[in-house]
Amino acid sequence: MVLYDIVLNDIISILKDKNKILILPHVSADGDAIGSSIALGLALEKLGKRVKIYLEEKMPNKYDFLPGQHLIKVYDGKNDFTFEVVVALDTGDEGRLGKRIDVFRKAGVTINIDHHNTNSMFAGFNFVQPQCSAVGEIVYHIIKMMGLIIDADVSICLYVAISTDTGGFRYSNTTPDTH
Repeated sequence: MVLYDIVLNDIISILKDKNKILILPHVSADGDAIGSSIALGLALEKLGKRVKIYLEEKMPNKYDFLPGQHLIKVYDGKNDFTFEVVVALDTGDEGRLGKRIDVFRKAGVTINIDHHNTNSMFAGFNFVQPQCSAVGEIVYHIIKMMGLIIDADVSICLYVAISTDTGGFRYSNTTPDTH
């Protein structure tokens, strides 16, 4: 599957151009939200970017094995990270950002990457692909389009993202492109 789109190219240009990037997955983050966020964060670190992921609540213990946890902070209402762009991942609308909404709204550049057909297109740059089984699929394509090599750590995170949102590749949203 090729996800070429003028907006996606703009998003990639922004991510390459900016140095301090904040990632916000949805509240009650699941495997797709967490895995996609860490995968994107690790990939951006390879480009020399400073990245932080703010979770609304503590990450579920079942994801403790994931690499890249140095990027994660449970948001406590205090923004201690100076950022240039905020990326909302796997988040259908602003309400799914919880108390982190203020951080999102104060950002100069906002990006929304999602796969839910109910997405409200709430960011300055929106890339929503309902035909994708998980945001992990979209993040995979973004990383490849940036010309980065997907290493073992990024692969683990993408696998968690995609496998959780496809029910272990059993749900009807699983397509040949998912694999």
